Amino acid sequence: MLQSSWLQVREELGQMPILEGTIGGATPLFVERYMYQTIERTVSGLGCTGLVSQFGGGQVLEGEQDHWRSQNIPTNTLLVPRGAATHWHYSGTVDFAVFYFLEDGNDTMANLESLADARGQPTSFSDPLVGAAAQQLVSELHKGMMADQAFMAQLAAVMLEQTYRVLTTPACGGINPRHAHFSRLQAVLNHIHQNPAEDLSADALARLVGVSQAHFRRLFLEAVGMPPHRYVLAARLEQVRKLLSLSEMPLVRIAQECGFSSQSHLTACFRAAHAVTPAQFRARLSRNAKPTA
Repeated sequence: MLQSSWLQVREELGQMPILEGTIGGATPLFVERYMYQTIERTVSGLGCTGLVSQFGGGQVLEGEQDHWRSQNIPTNTLLVPRGAATHWHYSGTVDFAVFYFLEDGNDTMANLESLADARGQPTSFSDPLVGAAAQQLVSELHKGMMADQAFMAQLAAVMLEQTYRVLTTPACGGINPRHAHFSRLQAVLNHIHQNPAEDLSADALARLVGVSQAHFRRLFLEAVGMPPHRYVLAARLEQVRKLLSLSEMPLVRIAQECGFSSQSHLTACFRAAHAVTPAQFRARLSRNAKPTA
């Protein structure tokens, strides 16, 4: 039973949560909030996927001495796959919440579970929206019987959707408007998103704005924060997700429309980024879109 997951956590932490509650809707979660001070604890693998969000306190290290898998501070979040043991080291008081994935969730939850299982170990990340949503969910649960269940269901869906986006899309804040080559680079980004099927190699993009390939690579990395090929792949996969969600276009056609050399190339890139194939991604969307009787 899934309930054994959080009962196991309580036993292995040697603590009782200061708050617990269930969030319903399309992304059902069981939530616990802990606040305590200790040195270190080990939690063996859970029977479900979990999301751990730290709200306050000191630094938290996860892993083993000299082999830390994550170094968390307030606002950090950790996606923990089922079956993955974790070893926690605290420095001072810690305040965090654990969101346990319940059964019969939507495609976002299923995709996150697949992504976590594929990585096989906890994945740490920091995102303001995920952290704020987690904090607000816990604050709402503290209201007890007065908590707004519909609001929490919507907020939980946003938190998990943003988690999936953060973990499957390279971080990019866009071009710094103060950059000397802002207009050139903005034209490049527009061209990438409007023409995913075209030749978007660094050489082709450099020719588009009239600079050498080496100079273009330096400018792009400096302004956008990632090399051109990574940005192009992320843009193409974004378009793939849209077509999978909004159309019944065959996968071979989607591969052509989005600039992949073949359907197998698309599948390999999509699986590497999302831990599911395009066909599985579409099937989950279709399954969850069917009206219930």
